[in-house]
This record gives sequence, C-alpha cells and structure tokens, in this order.
Amino acid sequence: MGYSRKLGPPIVAAAISMLVLTNFATLMLVTDRGSRDLQLFQSIWPILLTSSIAIILVMSFLYRSLLELVQELERREASAQHQAVHDALTGLGNRALLEDRLEYGVKRYVRDGERFALLMLDLDRFKLVNDTFGHAAGDALVSEIADRLRALTRDTDTIARIGGDEFAIVQSRITNEADVRLLCQRIVEMVRKPMIICGKDIRVGASVGAVIIDDQAADASELIRKADITMYRAKSLGRNCYQIFCDEMDAAVQRRNVIERRLRESLPSGGSIELHYQPQLDTVGAIRAVEGLLRWNDRELGDLSPSEVIPVAEESGLIQQLGEHTFRYACRSAANWPDLRVAVNVSPLEFRRRDLPARLRAIAAEEGVACDRLELEITENILIQDADFSETAIRKLHEAGFSIALDDFGTGYSSLSYLRRFPVDKIKLDRSFIESAQSHESIAIIEAAVRLGHALGLTVVAEGISSAEQEAIALAAGCDALQGFYYAAAMREEEIAQFLTNWQAEPRIAAGGGRRAGGQL
Repeated sequence: MGYSRKLGPPIVAAAISMLVLTNFATLMLVTDRGSRDLQLFQSIWPILLTSSIAIILVMSFLYRSLLELVQELERREASAQHQAVHDALTGLGNRALLEDRLEYGVKRYVRDGERFALLMLDLDRFKLVNDTFGHAAGDALVSEIADRLRALTRDTDTIARIGGDEFAIVQSRITNEADVRLLCQRIVEMVRKPMIICGKDIRVGASVGAVIIDDQAADASELIRKADITMYRAKSLGRNCYQIFCDEMDAAVQRRNVIERRLRESLPSGGSIELHYQPQLDTVGAIRAVEGLLRWNDRELGDLSPSEVIPVAEESGLIQQLGEHTFRYACRSAANWPDLRVAVNVSPLEFRRRDLPARLRAIAAEEGVACDRLELEITENILIQDADFSETAIRKLHEAGFSIALDDFGTGYSSLSYLRRFPVDKIKLDRSFIESAQSHESIAIIEAAVRLGHALGLTVVAEGISSAEQEAIALAAGCDALQGFYYAAAMREEEIAQFLTNWQAEPRIAAGGGRRAGGQL
C-alpha cells in the first residue's frame, strides 16, 4: 500500500474526532452552568457550526495537498527504482537487474532444478556505424536491436543492455541445449538483417556466447564470466556467429592469464624472450637481410608462439614494453652483423604511438646502431586504420633513417592508392601466394604484384619458399628477394652467425634452382 492510502484514513478520522469532541465539550459546559448559558450556546451554535465546516474544509484542503505531495514522492521513488535497474535508451534491464535475475534463477535451480541459460551478445561493426553516421544513428541502431530482441524472447525471459553495444538475455525454463542453440541462431540471423537507420541502409552482425547453468556454474558472477569468455570466442572465430560454453574455453582463458602473468614477470629483465632470425636471399643467393621473429621459451609455459604472446601483450597493455624489448634485441644483434640489415615487426598498437619514431631512434642510438641498418615491418591494415596518421608516422620513421616493409602483402586491401601514398621501401608477398602457385592464374597474380611493386620502385620479397619449384616461380616472376624454410628456419643469434659463415663459403643460388641450408641444390 502507498503512503497516500496509508495517510488518508487517519487524517480524516482525526479531523472528525476533533470536531465532535470540541462541540461535545462545549455542549457539556453550557448544560452544566444552567439555562442562561444554554441560551448563549443556542445563539453561538450557528457560529460553531460554521467554524466546524470551515475547519473541515481547511483540513480537506490540507489533506489533498499532502496527498498530492505524497503521490508525487511515490512517483519519483518508483521512477528512481525503475531507472536503477533499467537502461534509459532502450528501456531494457541493466546490469543490476541482470544480476538480480541471475541470482533468482540460481536459487530456483538449486531448489527445483529449473535450468536456464545466459546469452551475451556484442554487435559487430558497431563502432563503424558510430564513426560513419554519428552517435544518433548508433543510438537508433541499439534501440532497433532492443526491439528485435523483445520480439524473439518470451515474457519469462530477461533482456538487459549491459554496455554500449552489448546485451544479455536470461533464457528461462530451458529443457536442453537445443533450446539455447535455437535462440542463439535466431539472434544471429535477426541482427544481420538490414536495417534502415536515419534513412541509411545499415548492416551489422552479432557475436553471441551462451552458458547453461550447471552445478559448476551455479553462481551469477561465474555465469557472466563464462558467457563473456564464450562471446569473445565467437568473435575470434570470425564474428557473426554463436558459441556454447565448454570447459576447453575456460582452460584457454586460464592459459591466457598465466601468459600475461609470466609476461609481466619476465619483461623487466627480458628473461628468455628473444628473437630468432630467418635470412632473406637476393636473386644470386647472397644474404643481405634477416628478419627477427619473436620466440619465448618460458620455464613455466614452455615454447610460446608470437600468435599467443602478441594478442596477450596488446590486450594487457604490455605491447609497448615487449616491442621495445624486441627492438633493442634486434639492435644488439645488428651491431654484430655490420653487413646485414635486421628487420623487426611492429604491432598495430605500437605503431599508433605518437612518440614511436623518437623512441626507436633513441634506442638505436643507445645501442650504437645506425637507423638505416634496421627495417620495420608493418601490415596493410595499419595503414587504413588512420591514413593521415600512418602517412605522418611513416615519413617520420623514414626521416630517422629506418626502412619500411609492408608485410603480408595481398591479404589486405593491396590498394595502389595506398602504395602510392605511403613511402614504404619493400613489399613482402604473403606466403599464401607462393603456396598456391600451381596454376597459370596464381602465377599471373604473383607476376602482376611484382610488376606493381617495381613500377613504384619497391623491392619485392617472396615469403614462404619451401621448395625448388616455388623458388623457380618466384624468380621467374621477378621477385628481388626470397625467404622461407627452403633455405633456413628462424635461428638463434649464435646459430645464424655460423650459418652465415657456412653460406658464404658455399656456391650461390642460380636462377631457376636453389639449395637448402645444408648447401645442396
């Protein structure tokens, strides 16, 4: 019952009681003192009656005012309670409501065995919508998705918006995993349907992760954690899909956490984080450059590949420390090889540092190596993220003396306009070009890429050479340099020093033929 209903009856009863008692007391007083006072009472009775009516009216007015004030307070309290657990834009629940419903669901599961699932979904390409069409379009898109989710779910389900473009659904009363998969699939299909937002045809996707309550996940925070893990697994698999939680996903996250911990412990001293070097050959077999590739043999985790370490470093904010460590390592190696250029990869997050050119130049100076002895390898995707910034950064790196190589060429946009705009020195054809070079069409693509590079005055390197046939194709296409396991795998610094000595003492490569690291054709 509201405050207004509680206050009304007592106030009315008090007013009536006060009037009755006042008039009764007056009547008794007059009656006791005789007829003279009775006559007086009779003469003032109209006044008393009028005063009583006035008092009743005044108290009624006060009651009405108080009632309106109390009702307004009730409305504000109800609004505050609603806002505390609902999203202002969509009207959906928020994280507080989600956690409350999850805790209730967990209690029902423990008591009655009633199963439910938690689905988390994140919109793919939402940032692009905001950046392209503005935040008003982004808000309209989120509202449209909220309406579509309402249409897909039941009244017993709970939908919440828990982030800018992130939603959660508590799917109640499920019987088996098929119920969850069906809803996930319907969500993915629903989200990718085109939408007209602010007069624009907009298409996005959704990455969905779902976890089903069980004895190991009978806790609201644990359910959220596992659903979040699963959603990011869907993102890593190419987005616009869904995944159902399994124990292997949790193991992968635990491993990622251990990698981050060991990385934090190892970076201050460098530990066993090092570079292994793979040689690059020119067309006559001379080794002019080596590429430094990250390797880490951790005492706790064993051998770790760059594909494991780099994402963890980027997500944890350790990429700057890791990048500077590997660059310094490359500088020290370059000091031992005065006739070789040493190449090292730069991650996209590193490249976006505005102080990168100055910092790398300072490290090279500290290690006593000229910047023109060092080559920085970047990927095509770096260039398109912020073209103006990328152009400025590359020019500053060039001015400092560094060479710039475009790695994995052909896997991104491979746009002629980008190659003309950015002052890179070298393009490295992605290994997939060479590996698939078994048809006239594939060979024609390689030849076209080489001609494009040469027309712009760039050196063209063929990566991934693993056979004499691939070497012959790359040489026939006009590639300027070759790299791959056919010549050597990446080696430690002390191993490649001996390799270089042996290589120089043996016959060079001939056009159309090659040799392995052991020196045999």
